[in-house]
Amino acid sequence: MGTFEFILGIIALSTLGTFLANWQRAKYGYPITDDFGNEVRRETGTRAEAHEARIEALEKRLAVLERIATDRGIETADQIEALRDLSSIRDKDLAR
Repeated sequence: MGTFEFILGIIALSTLGTFLANWQRAKYGYPITDDFGNEVRRETGTRAEAHEARIEALEKRLAVLERIATDRGIETADQIEALRDLSSIRDKDLAR
């Protein structure tokens, strides 16, 4: 084994060690730090709540799209028209 392989082995082991250490810290709730010992920020409070709300909205939209993709054409067209009617009524109410 040459010098080059030895250096690559050390780099691989240190990278793997850092990965495993951070994984253990995340698993048990300890703060994750960068190479300089500074704690890496986690999303908390309103920003995390905003992300959760956005994810929930996207999941609802995805469910609707899945239903549209698996429904029959006539039923889907009727549902789309009903939604357009609701949208136009809502737009009229907002304009007032």
